Amino acid sequence: MFKKKLFLWFCLTVILGLFVLGGCGVTTPVAVTGVTLDQAVMTLTAGGATGTLVATVAPLDATNQSVTWSSSVPAVATVVNGVVTPLTAGTTTIIVATVDGGFTATCTVTVNPAPVAVGDSYGGGIVAYILQGGDSGYDANVQHGLITATDDQSTGIQWYNGSYVSTGATGTAIGTGQANTTVIVTIQGAGSYAAQLCNDLTEGGYNDWFLPSKDELNKLYINKVAIGGFADYAYWSSSEYSTHTAWSQNFETGPQYYLSSKSHTNRVRAIRAF
Repeated sequence: MFKKKLFLWFCLTVILGLFVLGGCGVTTPVAVTGVTLDQAVMTLTAGGATGTLVATVAPLDATNQSVTWSSSVPAVATVVNGVVTPLTAGTTTIIVATVDGGFTATCTVTVNPAPVAVGDSYGGGIVAYILQGGDSGYDANVQHGLITATDDQSTGIQWYNGSYVSTGATGTAIGTGQANTTVIVTIQGAGSYAAQLCNDLTEGGYNDWFLPSKDELNKLYINKVAIGGFADYAYWSSSEYSTHTAWSQNFETGPQYYLSSKSHTNRVRAIRAF
């Protein structure tokens, strides 16, 4: 009888032990093997709407799904829990890293400048014109245009350096002023004249100023009130008409003249492109 009871107690102990072990819920952790982002590139606007990145940790049943976020250039954009806030124009890399294993994924974020309007102070001067569809250099996604210096660079200076030569600076359209200026300075060389004055200008931290082409100059006239600082007088363009003449524009009433002698002393307002 005693042996029978001892056997029963032994069986009961084994059964209870198996029950306890089976109910402990002991599991083996699942290690992280990688992480991905739902976007590899993102474009935002400075001061505009935020963007959101979604991170996926692999495998999906990994025990530790925690990640950390960082921006390579926080001055351009910051990131908190995948929400990217654009601050200033530039490019930064958003990095997500897994806590388990240190696996990473990245997204390149480009922050475009905030939109500007004619008359705004920007880029070392004053916004004079925003490129429209059909203009050379127009981009529907990125704003481009022309900026004028804040004041006239001369109240009266000749177009040429004292010698009548054909420079070939005949571009008149928007987008040709820079090339005209470069050609004029290259052909005419050193001296005190309209194109050289603009080419040598450093203002607002920029040194890429030039004498506007005929059509660029006309945009300055059209927007002269918003820009401000213009005199009711003739201004030179960089568009050459002939060996002896170049285009100018009357800023009092608006007409453009193609027979303005290069020896005339007209006013000058430099511009740059953005």
